[in-house]
Amino acid sequence: MDKPRTFDEILTSAYKRMHRYTCAEASLQALLELWDLPTEPLSWASAGYLGAIGSGFTTCGLIIGSSIAIGHKCGYLLQGIPEENEEAREKAIQLVNELYTDFYSKFESTDCKSLNTVDFRQGEEITDWMIQKGWKQTCDVFLDFTIRKCNSMAEEGRI
Repeated sequence: MDKPRTFDEILTSAYKRMHRYTCAEASLQALLELWDLPTEPLSWASAGYLGAIGSGFTTCGLIIGSSIAIGHKCGYLLQGIPEENEEAREKAIQLVNELYTDFYSKFESTDCKSLNTVDFRQGEEITDWMIQKGWKQTCDVFLDFTIRKCNSMAEEGRI
């Protein structure tokens, strides 16, 4: 039997996944593992959310992936759809709102383009951003905050 990975190992994997795939995938899959939830087929839920859908003019993928994970965690093992489990649904709404509000308070935006100052529709901007490893000052910082915030909520027993 494999030994469960530590928080730091999961976070390191999330950085690597984010640098290769998407922010939404990185946060979703990291939280599913951290909370010992099944990854299939839910891990596909955020696969298409790249570069805030290619333009950067929408919500950071880390919030999207984390929101999916929070909702899944709140409803895990419940029967039926969210509207049939109002208490768990309301908890998910409150926790996602807290994540969003705290993220916004810390970084003054949740918009991918504003956070990264790169237009993901512009090949030259993306190339420069990639060469300079722009994600180290942006996405890596946002990932660390998001995963730690979600982990803290779980450790407090709120998720």
